[in-house]
Amino acid sequence: MAIALPAILSCASCAREALDRHSSPVDAGFGFVPEPPRVNTNVDILFMIDDSSSMTAMQQKLLAQLPTFMQTLQALPMGLPSVHISVVSSDMGAYSDQGTAIGCSQMNGDDGLFQILPRGTCATNNFKIATDTYITDNASGTESNFTLADPTGLATVFQCFALLGSTGCGFEHQLASIDHALGSDNYDAMGNPQPPASNAGFVRDGAYLAIIMLTNEDDCSAPAETSLYSLNGGNQDLNNPLGPIANYRCNQFGHLCEDPNGPNPTILQAPPLNPPSDATGPATAPTLSLTNCQSNDTESRMLTPVSKFISDIKALKNDPDDQILVASIVGPTTPYTAEWLPAGPNSELWPQIEHSCSSDNGDGSFADPPVRIAQFVAAFGNNGVTASICDDDYASSMKAIAARIGTLINSTCVGGTIQTDTNGNPSCEVISQVTTGGAIKNIVVASCADSGGSPPCWTLTPPDATNGCPAATRGLNVSADPTNPNPDSSTSVIRCSICSAGVPNVPGCP
Repeated sequence: MAIALPAILSCASCAREALDRHSSPVDAGFGFVPEPPRVNTNVDILFMIDDSSSMTAMQQKLLAQLPTFMQTLQALPMGLPSVHISVVSSDMGAYSDQGTAIGCSQMNGDDGLFQILPRGTCATNNFKIATDTYITDNASGTESNFTLADPTGLATVFQCFALLGSTGCGFEHQLASIDHALGSDNYDAMGNPQPPASNAGFVRDGAYLAIIMLTNEDDCSAPAETSLYSLNGGNQDLNNPLGPIANYRCNQFGHLCEDPNGPNPTILQAPPLNPPSDATGPATAPTLSLTNCQSNDTESRMLTPVSKFISDIKALKNDPDDQILVASIVGPTTPYTAEWLPAGPNSELWPQIEHSCSSDNGDGSFADPPVRIAQFVAAFGNNGVTASICDDDYASSMKAIAARIGTLINSTCVGGTIQTDTNGNPSCEVISQVTTGGAIKNIVVASCADSGGSPPCWTLTPPDATNGCPAATRGLNVSADPTNPNPDSSTSVIRCSICSAGVPNVPGCP
């Protein structure tokens, strides 16, 4: 028999995968629900913080706004989600035939391990159990694994080990560190991720996953067999086919760009080692502006393709489009300008990429174009968020990212083709959980079509700036109850029957 498949969303208005699927059935009409559906508020939040030599000012600005981030989470309509919070560095080492002369560990650096050592003025990380490697906490504090009291305790504890310093490898492996930390670079035969032993338990089945990156350079993650960081029998000069061992190699072999003034302006090419004929400026310091830069995923021997990291991370969740948020505090991808400056033997002109932004207040913040990282973030669509690392402070960025995590949990958007009833209206049920003066009521809300618009009632509206829903979805709107127009909080839950593609003869389905 043909059926319409149920889709279950929850709202605070709505969270996909949010309800207890075994909750009591809902009676039609307006009344009380004896057992409220439970909302999934489990969120695992991983911070990747660049710890290379230029990051001190930007780490300090992040540190200053961690309380803002935590307070925004705590102020969400459902209160603080049940969180796991951890931090990893960008240092995965960089093997070279020059050994540690390149300034990087030859033994995998921090290897994606969660960083928990107390730093700055902290003498302890305040964990109740010394072997814990990440923070756990929830709105009631019953899951807290630290000794300090909320609401300030959560931010204080995280601040104690989030300042990673600036001694990490300058060939940053931001994406590889995230991939390895979560175990998504190594799935077992059953499809389970295999993180380092000390990171085990961080990623919870069914939990939402938020990845937040702070970095001022692009990803330079490379496979173990790469020759990207070695001289390979050449010299540390421009006679080496790979060029000198320097950050420009990450651009030269990691990016493909168009040279709009070159002989092939629409052909994607690697940034050149030497200045081409269309470089401008003085001969002693020529520059070349490139456009439409993207990850060179075909050169997998040098750098790991960004597409691999995307597929690895998305495989962590059954519904990655609705369960994973990726945020980056980085520089803009444009302008992308190569410049050649005297740096090598006999004043050879060595290439580098100009910064794409710098701070206005002179605090030392700057960034290079994050082409690979931007491509990674963009792969998560509406759940990909970007903020500027060159901002004078990160207050607005941290508020926005935390609020976006709340939206991830409580999406107001319903996707798919919804089955209609005999009157042509969406076949959905909505329950509002309203809290007033500490009392909780669970109310079945009628659709506005059925109630003649008598409030409270619900409608589904097209995506717009108000609901922020993506294309091909609709947003849930629940009108205020005139008998209780200003409740302390209100969370709504919607169940809709979604038509299954290819299943014929279903009433109310195409």
